[in-house]
Amino acid sequence: MSKFFDYELADDYHISYTKVSLSNELNYTTNFNIQNVSIFMRCGYNTRNKQRWIALTDRSGNVLLSQTFLQHKKECELNFNSNEYNLDYFVTLALKDESKVIPDNYDYINWANDFNLYFIGHEHDISERIKSNLTIVLVGNN
Repeated sequence: MSKFFDYELADDYHISYTKVSLSNELNYTTNFNIQNVSIFMRCGYNTRNKQRWIALTDRSGNVLLSQTFLQHKKECELNFNSNEYNLDYFVTLALKDESKVIPDNYDYINWANDFNLYFIGHEHDISERIKSNLTIVLVGNN
């Protein structure tokens, strides 16, 4: 951490949005890039709870997000392995039609009809710079 307040942080801070289209297939795989990092995604459907899950790995098979159920308005952060790629992202489902109301008992079997998957975040280095600035502001170590 830097001992000096980082005044250039505001200029460097940019949030990235990566949209991933979904499929209504019960189980499938797909791949895409986030900041030039190849991400492999497995998707599945659980008939008992009527929910969809995803699991994310990198090219080498390192887990970036273990099998996780997704729901509307839920944010799921990538794990510590993503820091190796300088990624600080979370994944969330976003409605294609914002006027649609999703009930609590929504069946995600045809999730592609209603949702897109978004990866939202920035470089992990930016998070470290934010923490450093926050420490300087709160503690006064400058």
